[in-house]
Amino acid sequence: MNTVATKGLLAIGIASMVLLLGACSISVDDKDKKNEKVDIKTPFASLKVDSNEKDVDNGIPVYPGAHLRPAGKDGDNHSANINLGAMGFGLKVIAAEYETSDAPDKVKAFYEDKMKRFGGMLVCNGHSGGSDIHVTAHQKDDAGDGKLSCSDTSGDGWEVKAGTSDNEHLVSIEPNGSGTRFGTVLVQTKGKDTL
Repeated sequence: MNTVATKGLLAIGIASMVLLLGACSISVDDKDKKNEKVDIKTPFASLKVDSNEKDVDNGIPVYPGAHLRPAGKDGDNHSANINLGAMGFGLKVIAAEYETSDAPDKVKAFYEDKMKRFGGMLVCNGHSGGSDIHVTAHQKDDAGDGKLSCSDTSGDGWEVKAGTSDNEHLVSIEPNGSGTRFGTVLVQTKGKDTL
């Protein structure tokens, strides 16, 4: 999932800058040589990245019969649990990308039913930022109510969104040959105004 990788790289970049400012500790769980867990702590910030399949449960049910997309040739995982905290700001992203041989309309209907439990729900045509499945952390609108919108979506497929801009559950669905590729994502943000 390109956005998970992008957010991970962004978080690592931020953490790297913070590392230069003070003492830090770095822990890498490398028992099985997959580098699935990284934990970086400094006096100013912390970053945890976990790509282990067991740790990517984001509360969104997985479509029956779907399976996680296999890692790419470059070793890019299609799932991650990322937690970043720094001086009054926090970001948590838990994302996984799946495949199924079922048609996109069936997957969309399943998630239109299941996502209602997370609060106000929207079904948007297209995806945020283009055709790749990814997530954008949304900012609160001028009214400050944290409502989600479809204003940034375009292209094929759908996004099913539920919750608020601070606690967003999202499923991004797109055709994949005769089947479907979809990603489930939880994005939680905390800022000075919500801590």
